Amino acid sequence: MLYTTCCIHSTGEAINAMKDKAREITYRTFRKNTEGLDDWALAMGYVLHPSQGLTLKRDWHVGYYKSEYNGKPCYYLTHSAIEHIWT
Repeated sequence: MLYTTCCIHSTGEAINAMKDKAREITYRTFRKNTEGLDDWALAMGYVLHPSQGLTLKRDWHVGYYKSEYNGKPCYYLTHSAIEHIWT
């Protein structure tokens, strides 16, 4: 799945419906099912190796979920209370 949008560029109705159907998943499952995650993480200020600083995988503030967004299967993560969505 490819990065599609975040909640800031969506509607409250679409985000609430997505969150209502969500189930939490692991980082590993999220990574396996999404494309461009490393690029997204770098753009958000993460590093790719723990020896360089904080990686996305080690940030315990981030949650990973599987759901539906506008009728399509999706994966999303929450980062700083913002949902970032891959469809």
